[in-house]
Amino acid sequence: MDMLAPISKEKNHLAPWPIKTAVELELLPETRQRIEILANKQLRNFPRLNDASIFGEHVSAGYEEGPLLLLEDHRGIELMPEDRVASHEYRMFGLARDNDFLLISRPRFRSFETYSSEAFGHNGPNIIEVDRGDVRLRVPLAAACLNNEAALSKLGAAAASAGTFNICPYLSTGHDWLLGAEIARRSGCPVQICAPLPQLSRLVNDKLWFASHIKMILGKESVPPTYSVYGPIAAAAILSKLARSHDRLVIKLPASAGSMGNLVLESDFVRSLTSRELRDELLERLHAIGWRDRFPILIGVWEVAALASPSAQVWIPRTEDGPPIIEGIFGQILAGENQSFIGATAIDLPQPLEARFYQQALEIAYYFQCLGFFGRMSLDALLTGPDLSNAALHWIECNGRWGGVSIPMTAARNLPGIDDSSELLVVQRVFRDSNIAGFDALLKDVSTWIYSRDKGEGAVFLEPTDQFQQNVTFFVVAPTRATARHIGTSILQAVTPDAVRDIA
Repeated sequence: MDMLAPISKEKNHLAPWPIKTAVELELLPETRQRIEILANKQLRNFPRLNDASIFGEHVSAGYEEGPLLLLEDHRGIELMPEDRVASHEYRMFGLARDNDFLLISRPRFRSFETYSSEAFGHNGPNIIEVDRGDVRLRVPLAAACLNNEAALSKLGAAAASAGTFNICPYLSTGHDWLLGAEIARRSGCPVQICAPLPQLSRLVNDKLWFASHIKMILGKESVPPTYSVYGPIAAAAILSKLARSHDRLVIKLPASAGSMGNLVLESDFVRSLTSRELRDELLERLHAIGWRDRFPILIGVWEVAALASPSAQVWIPRTEDGPPIIEGIFGQILAGENQSFIGATAIDLPQPLEARFYQQALEIAYYFQCLGFFGRMSLDALLTGPDLSNAALHWIECNGRWGGVSIPMTAARNLPGIDDSSELLVVQRVFRDSNIAGFDALLKDVSTWIYSRDKGEGAVFLEPTDQFQQNVTFFVVAPTRATARHIGTSILQAVTPDAVRDIA
C-alpha cells in the first residue's frame, strides 16, 4: 500500500504531494463519458447543487495560497454525543503551518500546543478561542465564531493583509460557509472553503444516497443488499424477509458517522418475534441510541464473513486542477459488535483485487468531482468471500470529510525528517473506564517511542489526554510495519494493558 500520492496541479499544502508515488490510474474515455452523463442527469435534477450565490460572490469551494483557518466540529454528525464534540478540536493542529489559525471552544492545553509545535518543527498556528455557551444548545463552532467580534476582527485582518483567505472545516456545513461570507465581507477579499457546498456535503455523507448512486455507477452487485425504509412497519417486514436467508442484519441511520448509527440484529432473534413485537423492538432500540423518528433509515445485510475493511483515501481537486487522486488503501481496524473504528494500517491485496479497488474508487471519485465535490473524502468497502483471491468488493459508505485516517496521513507529511518509504499506523482509542495519565505524564511514560527527527520514526499524538478527554489518538511512522506495530503496541501497553490486543 502506498502511503502518499502523486502531485496535483494545485498549490495546496492540504492536497497530495509526492513522498511516495501511489498507483496512477486514468479512466478510459468511454468510462468518463458514461460517468459524466450520470452526473449531468443529477445536476439537472438538482440545479442548485453547486450554487454558492446564497453566500455571496466572494466565497467559493477551493483553495488559494494564503492563510488558513482549521476547525474540527463534529456537531453536524448525527448521534454524536455532546461530551465528545469538543474533544477532537485539537486533532487538526498538525495540518497547520505558522501563522495559520485553529479554532477551538474547549479549554486550551498549552503543553500540548508546545509539544505539537516541536514535533512538526514550527511555531504553530494562532489559536482562536470562542465560547459556545450552553452546551445543550449544540452551537456549531463556526456559529460561535460568528458571534465573537474579537475572533472575526482577527480573521478579517489576516484576510485583508494576505488578499485572500481559506477555511478548512472537518465537515462542510452552512455555518462554515456563512463564516467565510462574513470574513469576505469584512476584508473585501475572496474566501475559499476547502470543502464542498453544504448541500452536496449532506448528500455524499448520506448512506442511502451513496448506495443508490454506487449502483448507478458500478452496478447493483457493488453494494450489499440495501433497502431504504420509510416506516417501522415496513422496516419489520423487510427485516423478516432478509432474516430468512441471512445470519445477521443491520439498521443504519443514514447521516451518522461510522458505527454510531448501526444497530446489528441476529436473524434468529428477528425470526422469533411477531411483526408487532419486531416493530416495537426496533423503535425501542433506535430511540435508545438517540434516533429521533427521522426516516428513511437503511436496512441491509451485516456481512459477517468480511475478510477486510479497506478504505480509499481520496483527494478531489477542482476540475481544472486535474482528476481525483486515490492516495492509497488503508485497512481499517474495527472492534466490537458494531465494528467501531479504532485505527488503520497498510493493507496488502492481491494485484487483481487491488487494481479493481483502485479503478472503482476512481470511478466513484470522478462522479463526485463531476457533481462539484472539492476536498477530502474516504470511501469505505468490505471484502467478502472465501479468500482475497476470490473476494467480492462491496462499497458501504462515503465519508465526505476529513477523518481518522486522512488527518494523520496528511499531518505525517509535515513532520521534519520524514522518510519517503515510511509506513503509517493510525491508532484511535476511547478509554472511558480507565484512569489514563495526564498528557505530560503520558509523554514521559512513552518518551522512548515518541517521534524525533533524528530517528525518523516514532509516534505523534494528535490530541491531548486529560480529565476533559479520555481519547488516545496518535500515529506512528516507521521504516517497516513490524516496527510501527511494535511502537504502537508499546504505547498502548503504557496507557493500559487491556488495549493491546486490538493492534493487528
